[in-house]
Amino acid sequence: MRIFCLLFTLLFSHYGWSYSTGNSTQTLATADPQRPLTLRLFWPSTSTAAAQTQAANAVFEGFTAIADAPLAAGKFPLVILTHGSGGNNSNLAWLATQLAARGMIVVAANHPGSTTGDSHPDSDITRQTRDISNLLDVFLSSKQWSNAIDRQKIGVIGHSKGGYSALALAGGKITRQRYVAYCAAMPQMPDCQFLQRGKVDLQQLDSRRLEASYRDPRVKFVIALDPAMAYVLTPQSLATIKIPVLVVAAGYYIRAAQPLHLGVEQLPLPQQKLPGAGHYDFLPLCQPRGEQILAEEGEAFICETPAAQRRAIHQQVSAMVLGFLQQHAIITD
Repeated sequence: MRIFCLLFTLLFSHYGWSYSTGNSTQTLATADPQRPLTLRLFWPSTSTAAAQTQAANAVFEGFTAIADAPLAAGKFPLVILTHGSGGNNSNLAWLATQLAARGMIVVAANHPGSTTGDSHPDSDITRQTRDISNLLDVFLSSKQWSNAIDRQKIGVIGHSKGGYSALALAGGKITRQRYVAYCAAMPQMPDCQFLQRGKVDLQQLDSRRLEASYRDPRVKFVIALDPAMAYVLTPQSLATIKIPVLVVAAGYYIRAAQPLHLGVEQLPLPQQKLPGAGHYDFLPLCQPRGEQILAEEGEAFICETPAAQRRAIHQQVSAMVLGFLQQHAIITD
């Protein structure tokens, strides 16, 4: 009886285990020599060293993790985080640290042509999606990481443009015709305005590349956080998705007299709604002067949500994500 009680205690102490979070950055060469990817990695560790604040700047708060902590023993799910247009590999670090603490390896990349300080309207929207498949090629053949990855539990979580990439990797497709019609009918939409400022002619886009399938069978689940291209994704392609999907829809794009909506709520996919959240509330918490600094660039709306409210939204999103992962047995606690 004593042995049974001991085994019971050990089993459920492991079930409820929470890891510390290791972290590092690296530059990764992929199959495309013109697109090295600057990565931020998070992983479960049993280290008891003190965590340090990292990636903080004048606008955004950082996150806490243990630099270069040893990876815990075992096999873990792998999650790729992918940012929105103009974003970077620390945008979803607030979520990454929680996932690593629950026993997941997490990788986030800066996507050239679409990252902070290097974001261009004429950047091929499919490149970010292809970056993720190239990244998987490297990690799944890496001596350092391949033996620690559970290949049946690989997923992608993306925000905005990254949300589109996540859905594309699940099987979602777009067409040039739908893209042209979308921006003709709704030129006020932020992505269409970005293209207009860059004088991008949608009619001249390479339709074969744009309309190709980027389904990656190694990806077993995806989560799209207020994804872009909701009006452009074809319902037929979304109907073919067979892996678990969660879409999280913000209530609005930015606060304004007539708030914009990205159309996410009309996607025929499993979703949860955050009516009190804006599109940019998936970004990190802002520093006290963040809104003032961004106002000088005409982008105060990125930090318009009070810190306490954005923190509560992050908690809601985390609960949705972790609940989805538990529901599909990707994590067990």
